[in-house]
Amino acid sequence: MFPKFVIHTVLGSLLVAAAPAAVQAACPTGFAVLDLKTGVAYSTLGAAVGFTTGGTPSPVPPTAACPAAAGWKMAVLRIAIPGAPNTCTQANVVVEYEGLPSAWTVNLGDSPTNDGFAGDAGTTDNDAELWVLDENLSVANGGALAVVNNPLVSQHVSLTNASLKLVVKNQFVSWGQPYGFVQSPASKFLFAIPDTTVPAADQRAIYLGLNRVIGGTYRSGCGARRVLVSFQ
Repeated sequence: MFPKFVIHTVLGSLLVAAAPAAVQAACPTGFAVLDLKTGVAYSTLGAAVGFTTGGTPSPVPPTAACPAAAGWKMAVLRIAIPGAPNTCTQANVVVEYEGLPSAWTVNLGDSPTNDGFAGDAGTTDNDAELWVLDENLSVANGGALAVVNNPLVSQHVSLTNASLKLVVKNQFVSWGQPYGFVQSPASKFLFAIPDTTVPAADQRAIYLGLNRVIGGTYRSGCGARRVLVSFQ
């Protein structure tokens, strides 16, 4: 779990009407942010966004493009899209880049063992994923009965000192700029939210590898500097 912001609200001379007997719960409007050079993380989303076991910020293995002196870090986040009574329909992920990215900077997946190039070694029936390798974004479908397309979609994205927004909903993922999306409402081979094939606590969870793939450190990179996660 990330550290929490303490938010203070100051009320001036306001007349506040009596609250109704029942107030419908709303999707949380907070955010979580992680800096991939300092390792500092903040969140107002509580347990909805946190590091996976072994996925806390650690140094990126040094390469010519990612020298140790640059201080790049990698991490994996578990993002649990809130369900009832605070039901949200999507997760928003904005990744800010510094310089020209190298190798694996983003891996967004439906499974805790996604590792790029499709599949997750059979961990879950639903294992669709998106990844960014250098400046190429790819999406692969998943599902127990799917004929996996690796990739299903591929697009070059210019990321030097840029940012990339990803939106994940049930059977839908989009990215931009330039904007692109893919959805699978009929075949249901993309992100399954909820995924009823896994334990209840994980049915609305997706995973985000930053400067590495989700399932391990054997595929890593650098260039993803900050990430902002929110729901709606």
